[in-house]
Amino acid sequence: MATLSMNVLVTGRGTSGSFQIRGVQLGAAIGADVERMRIKGAYDIIIGVKRVPDALAQAWRGRLVWDIVDAFPQPHGNHWSEAECKTWLSKEVRRLSPIAIIAATRKMAEDCALFGVPVLWLPHHYRPGIKINPIRERIEVIGYEGGLAYIERWRSSIDRECNRIGARFVVNPQNLADLDVVLALRGETGYAPRNWKSNVKLSNAHGSGTPWIGGREAGYLEMATGSEQWADTPQELRDSIDSIAEHSKRQEIGRRFLESRISLEQVAEKLLGFLHGL
Repeated sequence: MATLSMNVLVTGRGTSGSFQIRGVQLGAAIGADVERMRIKGAYDIIIGVKRVPDALAQAWRGRLVWDIVDAFPQPHGNHWSEAECKTWLSKEVRRLSPIAIIAATRKMAEDCALFGVPVLWLPHHYRPGIKINPIRERIEVIGYEGGLAYIERWRSSIDRECNRIGARFVVNPQNLADLDVVLALRGETGYAPRNWKSNVKLSNAHGSGTPWIGGREAGYLEMATGSEQWADTPQELRDSIDSIAEHSKRQEIGRRFLESRISLEQVAEKLLGFLHGL
């Protein structure tokens, strides 16, 4: 892998899971310094992850690259229209004046193209050290990683399907590979959740070879291998579960996912090329 030929700092509030991925993990992989809320230092480029406070924006003006990942206001921004989302985005770009932008989805990158600065579409890598799913004989455990509030609208349907096939529903398992099927469903249907949310849940499914059922969001559709199952309605959830009931089908999915997974090193290489281009 290429190495940095400049001094780079990755910073931000540092309190979110996205900072762990795009800050701590990715920053270390490219050889950058990673520190929360740092406003001093001899750096050529500063990557501000997610929500960048005014103090950081002012301190690093002229050197700031904004990684937008999941920065829009939540939960109320989850219901915004396309126009509302783009108005917020324009205001943030004016406030931060970044020299470049990193987008979590291709659609987000397209929405940022009008700002006149370089834009990189950088999908998430799978979790380092993730365990490989052994693909058990039958579906006994269906699970979800994330906050329960985000799947509140789906909970009755999930419970009904688990009861129907005799499976347990588990939230935030110790290992993703402990699940026979992982869900990536979402109750919100605003512009940002459908177009700007990252591929992280699918990337971890790919990384572990765990069969996956999710909604048709840009972040997932852009990284799909053809072996994903889709569900935007309760009936589609039922149909998707039934379509992967056979052991051989899930084994095939697991193999396809492992062949297509995106590692931290691959994402770091792409980011390094972008930074050197700046």
